[in-house]
Amino acid sequence: MAEKKPDIRFQGFSDEWEQKQLKEMGDTYGGLTGKTKEDFGHGKAQFVTYMNVFTNPVATPEGVDHVEIDGSQNEVKKGDIFFTTSSETPDEVGMSSVWLEDKPNTYLNSFCFGYRPKVKIDPLFSAYLMRSPSMRRSFYFLAQGISRFNISKSKAMEIETSLPNLNEQEKIGIFFKQLDELIAGKEQELEKLRQIRLALLEKMFPSGDSDSENRGGITN
Repeated sequence: MAEKKPDIRFQGFSDEWEQKQLKEMGDTYGGLTGKTKEDFGHGKAQFVTYMNVFTNPVATPEGVDHVEIDGSQNEVKKGDIFFTTSSETPDEVGMSSVWLEDKPNTYLNSFCFGYRPKVKIDPLFSAYLMRSPSMRRSFYFLAQGISRFNISKSKAMEIETSLPNLNEQEKIGIFFKQLDELIAGKEQELEKLRQIRLALLEKMFPSGDSDSENRGGITN
């Protein structure tokens, strides 16, 4: 089995990463089946939405919708990885998201498929691994279509990736989670500054039209 080493490592780690195909490390399952639009929006079960998977490396617990409990559907489990199966552009096919919740009667939307690791993989590590540039390139080359692009689940499982030991996985997962939290905090600060700037523009530059408020005048 081929092995590789990354260019940058945390101190204390030197072992090579073992290279494997996805099908060697886990099994796939399908999203919701046999549903119509009338089945959604109500019920005591829930399903992870497409946009939740597409947008977030780690799926948010709020990004779900309601559906009736159905024992014939595949329930998602903590640590599962979701992949989108189609998109309007080839570079957005196979977007991934990891589920970190432990809630019964939770399913996956019908436009994604689930992947359940059968080897020890740190969930946070897998979240960033599956969205790494090398994995995104692999999914890009699998995309097929003209106006809409799709991937074959079986072909996706032939993609190869490399895994370090569990301790290094955990270290990498925590590092990128903290980096994402830092970025999110800075974005919130920037948004506050934009709002302050807009307020100052409105108050420091009079419109010159005393009736502008009555006519719905807007400054920007």
